[in-house]
Amino acid sequence: MTNNHLPNTNRHKVKGIMQTHLKCTQLHLQDSRLAKDNLWKIIEEENTDIVFIQEQYTIRGKIAGLSKKLKIFTSGEGKHRAAIVVKNNKLDIMLIKQLSDEDVVVLEVITGNKKIITSTSTSTGK
Repeated sequence: MTNNHLPNTNRHKVKGIMQTHLKCTQLHLQDSRLAKDNLWKIIEEENTDIVFIQEQYTIRGKIAGLSKKLKIFTSGEGKHRAAIVVKNNKLDIMLIKQLSDEDVVVLEVITGNKKIITSTSTSTGK
């Protein structure tokens, strides 16, 4: 699985579509393969736009087993302990690399004329 590490100048976007609300969920997966397997089901059933996850199941330091339909944002070179998963491909999204690492992920999300800075983090030390 590849991670969508975006340079600071690139964004995911679809022009001309106005989104009026975002549905977000936060999950601490406790490094569990079973919890990770249920993540896609939760995203689909709840019609979630953005999921903030911590302590996700990884293989060789990378998030494993999520649908390629999802955009997965992580940062750093070590084991990724925090991630933001985006299902909604209509959002204009940028990873803020200067503020992100293995334990913290910060995104700028633009929907319509609204700009949101959002993040997820884990308290587990390196």
